[in-house]
Amino acid sequence: DIVYGWARGVVGAVLADQMAPDTFTAKSIVFGITIWAACIISSPCNEWRGYTLQPPDKKLPFGEYFKPVNYARSTGIGATIMGVALCIGMLVTPYAESACAVMKDNALYSGIGLAIIVVAAYVVTK
Repeated sequence: DIVYGWARGVVGAVLADQMAPDTFTAKSIVFGITIWAACIISSPCNEWRGYTLQPPDKKLPFGEYFKPVNYARSTGIGATIMGVALCIGMLVTPYAESACAVMKDNALYSGIGLAIIVVAAYVVTK
């Protein structure tokens, strides 16, 4: 989505300038806020796209299609989920990279551990 990309770039630059995050955690929080704001800013375009892509045989007039309460609720919830998820994703990435490096260095033990997990999952679901 072009508007989302533009909004993310502009909002990210403004927030980084205004908030000046200096720690990794602060940068992650600013990133989450940026994503949240970009989702909100681009949401009218997504609503318009949904309206224009309706099947011709079931097409509703705009007044019936657009429900402000539903729009606000789904936009707010969706933007919050996306912002929080990407913020947390940024926070856990260094730990995931470290864990993957350890698993790569210890491939035999990683394979044995994976086999144990698969067998345990099979036994539990049986």
